This record gives sequence, C-alpha cells and structure tokens, in this order.
Amino acid sequence: MNVSSILKRQDINENPKPQRKGKEMILTLHTEVTLDSAHRLDGYKGLCSQLHGHTWKVELWFKGASSCKDRVGILVDFGIVKKLKEKLDHVLVNDVIGMNPTAENLTEWILIFIKKSIPDNIEVRVRVYETAVDKITWCEGGDF
Repeated sequence: MNVSSILKRQDINENPKPQRKGKEMILTLHTEVTLDSAHRLDGYKGLCSQLHGHTWKVELWFKGASSCKDRVGILVDFGIVKKLKEKLDHVLVNDVIGMNPTAENLTEWILIFIKKSIPDNIEVRVRVYETAVDKITWCEGGDF
C-alpha cells in the first residue's frame, strides 16, 4: 500500500490518531547542535593542557511514551537545545561546567543540564564529538 492510498482511506481522514493495541507507542526524537568553544585540560600532560578550540558536535535523543507529550503534542521542546547552545557556544568551557572539560565530563554535564529542564519520564541520550570533522570519536551517556 502506498502513501496516497493510505491517505485516501476514510478511517484515516476521519480519525487521524494512530490505533493502538496493547503497549503504548514509544517516541524517539533526535536532534543535533554544533558548538564552537575553547577549553584546556588542567592536569593533563600533553597538548590539550594548552588553551585550544573545538567545533563540538552534540547529538541528543529523547525517548518517551506517547502519553508523555504536553497538551500541544510535544514530547520535548527543542528550545532546550537553543539554551544549551547559548550556554556553551563561543565560551571557555572550563568556566561554564565546573569540572575539567574532557569529552566524558562534558557529556555528563550536558546530560544533567538537559534532564533538569525536561520531565522525569523522558529518557535522554547524549553523544559528544570533540570535532565535527576529521575523526569519528565520541563519548556517549544517558538513560538508554
């Protein structure tokens, strides 16, 4: 069955809500943001102990039951991603997160920042790339 034949079906046009049997529908949202900021790793023996910059790529996943949506129908307002960017873009990350800004610590800080701003029944996963290009290395943490 193709999309146009599905849309022509009478029951879909009259009742656009998905039919559910048994378990409730689980929704997973994904978004990403790029941050340009500087940091240094205090106590590290190597080049990263010097002030340097990154174009960080942050991926975020949100997972929750359909019943977790707000009255508008939104599971997670992506305005929280804008707030994250405002907090971490074009700053010295050391001054913001209150701990040595390794990829691991930044991942944890972002997870806590996001979780404080959304309902408890929404699961979150965070992936942080130190550099958006040239290498594929990341740190990931979260509820799933």
